[in-house]
Amino acid sequence: MTKSPAKPPTDRRSLRTRSALHLALIELIAERGWDDVAVQDICQAANIGRSTFYLHYPNKEALLEGGLAGLQAELQRQARARSTGASPATGAPPGLQFALGLIEHAHEQRKLFRGLIGRRSGYVVQQRFREMVIRLIAAELPATTGSLPRGAVVRWLAGAFVELLSWWVEQRTPMPPTELASLFNQLSCSALPPDRKGA
Repeated sequence: MTKSPAKPPTDRRSLRTRSALHLALIELIAERGWDDVAVQDICQAANIGRSTFYLHYPNKEALLEGGLAGLQAELQRQARARSTGASPATGAPPGLQFALGLIEHAHEQRKLFRGLIGRRSGYVVQQRFREMVIRLIAAELPATTGSLPRGAVVRWLAGAFVELLSWWVEQRTPMPPTELASLFNQLSCSALPPDRKGA
């Protein structure tokens, strides 16, 4: 009995295609709004054929979710590195570790983030982004949150973070990412367990 061939890893061309599609989608959302973007528009902006698009994604919603899933995985990798790379003397910075990475990413690509969470993004995009933030917080928060229901804490922190980030990306001269992350973690102290608050 012969073994079926192993599934080949995603090649560089496929990664480039997906990256081009993600970038095209967010730029179009920023320009037109979610509802006015069609698959054909995304393909034209990315210089990719429709048949190639459908090899990777069944629709624009799946493209959006794929981009956010990739961003989430990278932020979680950075958060783990930040926690494990902390010196014994100082420890990891207090608060939620994903926050600084996401804020820095938003700072580097403010135009794209206005498309993700700005006024023109629409309900679908804002909801998917919020869901990603909920997953990031749920992954970092301890299993118990004292007398507060864990689900409520996760949702409260996610709502606060998304609103704060939305306000920040619209500022003409925003505060540095480290200051915003510190502000978020200070504001979140009432909902965070004692071991996540820092000194």
